[in-house]
Amino acid sequence: MIELIILGFLSYNYPLTLYDIKKGMERSTEYFTSTSQGAIHPALVKLEKNGYITSKEEVKNNRTKKLYRITDSGRERFSMLMRQDLGSDKYKSTQLLKMFFFHELTKEERLESINIHIKNFRDMQQDLVNIRDEGNLRHEEMGLSLENHKPAKYENDALEFGLAYSNFVIKWFEEYFKRIQEES
Repeated sequence: MIELIILGFLSYNYPLTLYDIKKGMERSTEYFTSTSQGAIHPALVKLEKNGYITSKEEVKNNRTKKLYRITDSGRERFSMLMRQDLGSDKYKSTQLLKMFFFHELTKEERLESINIHIKNFRDMQQDLVNIRDEGNLRHEEMGLSLENHKPAKYENDALEFGLAYSNFVIKWFEEYFKRIQEES
């Protein structure tokens, strides 16, 4: 999965540093899959070894930066990965795991757990709204729109799914909270 993400970011034809890739993932693909800088660096090394990307060191303000670019074979690899079935999604939720064993908690502890989960999803939802608004502003400044810039359109589609999903989770857990409140 990380190979697909890195090649995807580099497919936009902008040279990126490891830091740029990590920040880009934090503002987008982190909601699909968890990735750390410790996972990104080995993946970059492997991609470069396989000839899918190249790197060039650049000194700027007395700091050395390593910039990565996608190669033609990297584009072919990205295209192939995009056409593969990545398998079914496996939903993992620490809150659902905790709920499975809710019998071990008091009613107050269960309610607190649910409240924390709702708050976390509201925070995530606000992050997604901020990402959407920042992206729309950036595209507007560049003279791009969702209609004339396909990457922006599909990135926005994934973002809208994230917003709809977080809205569903918040509503579901608000109802669940009420059910737990009514327990004796």
